[in-house]
Amino acid sequence: MTKTKVTSYSALCLLLASTTAAATDSNSLDLSLQELMNVEVTSVSKQKQSLSNSPAAIYVITSESIRRSGATSIPQALRDVPGLHVAQIDSQKWAVSSRGFNGRYNNKLLVMMDGRTLYSPEFSGVYWEVQDMLMADIDRIEVIRGPSAAMWGANAVNGVINIITKHTADTLGGHAELGAGDYEQGFAGARYGATLSDNMTSRVYLKGHERDSFEPYSSGPATQSIPVLEMVGKDNSWQHLQLGGRLDIQLETGTSLTLSSDVYSSKMQQAANIASDEAPLYREYYNDEVESEGFNLLSKYTKALSASSEYSLQVYYDYADRDEYLYNLSTKTFDVDFQHQLLLGQQHNIVWGAGYRFMKDNLDALPIVTSSEPNSTNISLWSAFVSDELMLVKDQLWLTLATRLEHNDYTGFEVQPNVRLMWQMDPKNSMWTSVARAVRTPSRVENNLSVNALNIPPSEVSPLVKVWVSGNDDFESEEIISYELGYRFIPVPKLSFDTALFYNSYDKLRSIDQGVTDFSTFPNYISQYSSFTNDYDGYNYGAEVSALWMATDALQLRVN
Repeated sequence: MTKTKVTSYSALCLLLASTTAAATDSNSLDLSLQELMNVEVTSVSKQKQSLSNSPAAIYVITSESIRRSGATSIPQALRDVPGLHVAQIDSQKWAVSSRGFNGRYNNKLLVMMDGRTLYSPEFSGVYWEVQDMLMADIDRIEVIRGPSAAMWGANAVNGVINIITKHTADTLGGHAELGAGDYEQGFAGARYGATLSDNMTSRVYLKGHERDSFEPYSSGPATQSIPVLEMVGKDNSWQHLQLGGRLDIQLETGTSLTLSSDVYSSKMQQAANIASDEAPLYREYYNDEVESEGFNLLSKYTKALSASSEYSLQVYYDYADRDEYLYNLSTKTFDVDFQHQLLLGQQHNIVWGAGYRFMKDNLDALPIVTSSEPNSTNISLWSAFVSDELMLVKDQLWLTLATRLEHNDYTGFEVQPNVRLMWQMDPKNSMWTSVARAVRTPSRVENNLSVNALNIPPSEVSPLVKVWVSGNDDFESEEIISYELGYRFIPVPKLSFDTALFYNSYDKLRSIDQGVTDFSTFPNYISQYSSFTNDYDGYNYGAEVSALWMATDALQLRVN
């Protein structure tokens, strides 16, 4: 490990020494409050609109905010978002959610990077530890709290995080960063952007880090009751190395092509435990080195047909491999997405599109993980959507009607409609409301995998009992009907308030039902089977309030 660290960081230092510092980006703190409210966003309607006129609970993290925060990873930057729950579990693991259901394997939040979905089909969520990039290359992070499935598809149930990187024309020259500390033992990054021709710019980057373990609180009954820490140690250190690049080509007026790619390799230590047949504990506690690697290729072609019509075609391929003691999982994803925006008259702003995604995964696991399907499975997802923004009163009142139709191999057709209303009362006051339906489609774990989750030691009256949690091919999508109301207020030129109320009604939430008991292996042991079902429903509600005070040209105070 030591040799690898020295070699990697020596190479990074050489690269840092050969670059020159880039010019500092324009300071967003120099903008007026009104200019900040008019920052363009695209995540709400898949078209450019000002933040103040967006009928959703949306927050934007700017590149300058990221720089001033000192964040070295995407989850760290997300901690500043009002209403977003961000928790660090250990050195490498994170739990990120919006409006409840937080946990490492949160499956109700859609995360994208430049339109590429960061998605693991095994649990319908995100491995945050392998989602990285040079933070200085992020243009902005748009965060929507609440469902947005009509525009973005399944799993956009409680929120959307859209990470948007800078155009290469904005990252010309060199950039370097280097640091070290007790936890972040060493981190470095370098990027160089160049003009290749009059219509072509590019950049390449390299980033790496080594982080020490997080030490858990070492006293009290809560820690003493966790034998895994006492038996195998507390190592959760982490090494990560990533490189990538981007090419932007202006083919002609109104026509552009973007090509990008990233490659990463990560090594993480973790302490874990699984069910075992070995007495006396009937659990195996172990230290594990998790190795993850992957790469992606993305291309996006955009063409303006006229001043009122534009279309884009995006294609990407993503490969991810995760190897740990319990299993090895490799996933290949191919995705194509077409979108067309057009204005009809003075009142209708229409966006429509269609897409196809193909995912192929291969699972090789210990005997305590079995599958009712072959080790290698294929999943297809077809989708189409349409959105119409109607201007009811010029520059004051807009109604957006949107819906998405999807078909997946697990649950078939899903319909996800959304109605939004935006009222700009005057330059200081605006109000919006939304009603939406969204679904969270099943993961492979819920559909066809079975896990020996627990072994109950034998007793005088019972042999060993193996408890299995099994997937269910009849497991349905979880559903949400969400009601939202928002209000934005600028009482004085340097002070603004943003509030949102929400009520979410959930149906067909995941539950576990006890199934059959298998006595065929008695008296050696018996097996108790449980399976995933959709027997739960529920609701949650809340209020989100944030305030921004621009105290001086160089000082912003945010409260939420």
